[in-house]
Amino acid sequence: MIGYYLALFFGRLLSILPFGVLYGLSNFIAWLLGRIINYRQEVIDANLKRSFPKKSSAERKLIRKRLYRNFSDIIVESFKSLSVSKKTMRKRFVLRNPEVFQDLYDRDRGLIMVMGHHTNFEWTAMSIPLVVPQKCYAVYHPLKNARFNKLIVKIREQFGLKLFKMEDTYPFMLNNPDSRPLYVFMADQSPHRGKIKYRTSFLNQDTPVHLGVENLSKKCDLAVVFIDIHRVKRGYYEIEAHLLFDKTDDLPKYLVTDTHVQALENLIESDPANWLWSHKRWKYA
Repeated sequence: MIGYYLALFFGRLLSILPFGVLYGLSNFIAWLLGRIINYRQEVIDANLKRSFPKKSSAERKLIRKRLYRNFSDIIVESFKSLSVSKKTMRKRFVLRNPEVFQDLYDRDRGLIMVMGHHTNFEWTAMSIPLVVPQKCYAVYHPLKNARFNKLIVKIREQFGLKLFKMEDTYPFMLNNPDSRPLYVFMADQSPHRGKIKYRTSFLNQDTPVHLGVENLSKKCDLAVVFIDIHRVKRGYYEIEAHLLFDKTDDLPKYLVTDTHVQALENLIESDPANWLWSHKRWKYA
């Protein structure tokens, strides 16, 4: 209990600092991770080497350096989430083509919005209700510590996002009375070894992937939209939506999965430093 309140106190203290001070702290964290701790350097280097075999060692080293800065920015921006206002987030988080979501809403179509761990994915999920007309929902893994879990849920839901537990995904979505929901799904999480049902090519590697987007889009008659997340400058983000499929019920098996995985690969290849290479994505490859 004491640890929770101490963490909350220092978290809120950090959250009220100006963005400029927070990014100074981020620079220090990035230096610490990259030069002193060497945070998951072996994992990062192995992932980069397999994904980009044609890049030189110097090129991959530069990506790793920039990755630490991206990761550190996400850390300090997560602290800022404890006190950030709607006005601030509307200024710092922009949707380039809102007509994609508005058109689906006007036609009474729900959707699955697919994204990856690219730039600040936490801010993206948290802020999407501010820029789209749909009610927004996202799956999450509850934390073991009840107090920290309650705090994380409160932060993520502060602008209108509604969370549901991973174990409740199918019953929640199949029974949701909302006729035009928006569900946030991550495209780059690795399924548990015992739950691998499909593998596809991703970043030059045989990769096990989840089939949830494909299965649920068909069962719930949902469109599938992929979003590119771009960091315009520190603390400012833009997303661009791509309608992959309006309807998926009559599509060939695995086409939906292969398509959204390819969309994520295209984004990563265009901006590799802002994806979380420290994640053991291919541990079951």
